[in-house]
Amino acid sequence: MGESFTWTGVLHTGIASFLQAPAVNPNAADLKAMGATHAIYGFPFDYTTITRPGSSHGPRAVRDASSQYLPYHFDYDLDISDFITLVDCGDVKAIPGNAAKTFAAVEADLGEIYKAGAMPIVVGGEHSTTIPGAASLARAKGGPLGLVMFDTHLDTALEMGGETLTHCAPITRTLELEEYSAQNTVIIGMHGPANPREERLWVEEQGVRMFTIDEVVDRGIKAVTREAMEIAWNGTTGVYVTVDLDCLEAAYVPGTCAPEPGGLTGRELLQALKIVGEMGYTAFDIAEVAPQYDLGGITARMGCRIILDLLAARVRAENEN
Repeated sequence: MGESFTWTGVLHTGIASFLQAPAVNPNAADLKAMGATHAIYGFPFDYTTITRPGSSHGPRAVRDASSQYLPYHFDYDLDISDFITLVDCGDVKAIPGNAAKTFAAVEADLGEIYKAGAMPIVVGGEHSTTIPGAASLARAKGGPLGLVMFDTHLDTALEMGGETLTHCAPITRTLELEEYSAQNTVIIGMHGPANPREERLWVEEQGVRMFTIDEVVDRGIKAVTREAMEIAWNGTTGVYVTVDLDCLEAAYVPGTCAPEPGGLTGRELLQALKIVGEMGYTAFDIAEVAPQYDLGGITARMGCRIILDLLAARVRAENEN
C-alpha cells in the first residue's frame, strides 16, 4: 500500500481485495508479520433479514467497487497508504441458517485482528453484523464504550418471531453487554413508517439519544454529528460506529435491502463522517449493500466512500495533533 497509485495500476487488475490490499488470513501472527494496522473483514450473511434478501453479496460488491478508487483522497489531500497498512482478511466462514455459530466465527476472527493490534473494518451483509462487531470490541478493549448508528430504522427489536439474533436488533443486543450503556448510544437519521411504535417506546425508556431526520434538517448534519459524538465519548474509552446504507435517501442507494425515501443525502453523510473521523472512533462497520438491486453499482461505491472517508478523516486528525 505504500507505493503511489495511478489509474493504470488500479482499475480492473489483480484479485478483488479492497483497494488491492494484500490478502491476509485473520490470524494474529500473520497480521503482525504484515504490520497490519487496519483490516477489511467481510460479513456475507443475510439469513435473518425480514426485508429484501441479497446483502450477503455486499462485501464482494464493495471490493469490486473499490477498483474505481485510489488511496489518495482529494478532499483531505492525503494518501491513506502513507499512514496505515491496510490488509484484507476475506470473509467469515458463514454457517448457512445459523446466526449464533456465524456470529461466534466473526467474534473469533475479529479477536485475532484486535490481538494483532489492528482495527477491523467489517463490511456487511445485513445489519446484524454490528452484534458480533460490537461484542468483539468489548472483549478486546473492555469498557465503557459508546455506539453511534446512522440508520433509517431504530433496529431495537427485542425479538423477531422468537429469534433474538436478527438484523432488527443490533442496538438491543449491544446494550445487553455491560461495556455499553444507553446513555452513550446514539441513533442518527430515523424516520418513516418502518419503525414500530414499541421500538420507539423502548428507545425512549432506555434513554438512547435519537436524532430524527427532521432534527438533522432543522439543525444541520454537522451540529447533530458533533453532539452525537460528544454523547458517545462522554466518559467512555472507545466508540463503535455503524453505518446502514439505508440511512440515505433511497435515490442515492437503490442497492440496499430496505430503501426509504426522505433520508440523508450522500453529501450530508460524508460531512458527518468527516466529523466522526475528526472526533475519533475505535472500530466501525457498514451494512446492507445489496448489489442485485443496485443501479450502476452506485450503492457499492457509496460503501467504499464511507470506508475511505472515515479512514482519511481519522488519519488527518491524528497527524494534525
